[in-house]
Amino acid sequence: MIEVLIKYCGGCNPRYDRGQIVEKLKKQYSTINFTSSIDPRKSWDLVIVLSGCMSSCTTHENLNGKHGKMIVRSLKDYKTLVHKLDEILESNI
Repeated sequence: MIEVLIKYCGGCNPRYDRGQIVEKLKKQYSTINFTSSIDPRKSWDLVIVLSGCMSSCTTHENLNGKHGKMIVRSLKDYKTLVHKLDEILESNI
């Protein structure tokens, strides 16, 4: 199973509904395990940093996935995120 870590920012200045993005992802990708539990012993296929605004000030330097990291700063980034997840799914076939 593909493991994806979702790292939320603190939510001090949200410009979009980050929870809505996660719900959409879970519906669209039911075969992917999305978690927000950071376990330093675990490895992830992808790390998604959900920043509520363009400043993206949450710390995430120590979080990395086998297929990299995607920083989502607005709803516009959703399409790029979907493309990345599709690539990961195709590479795991």
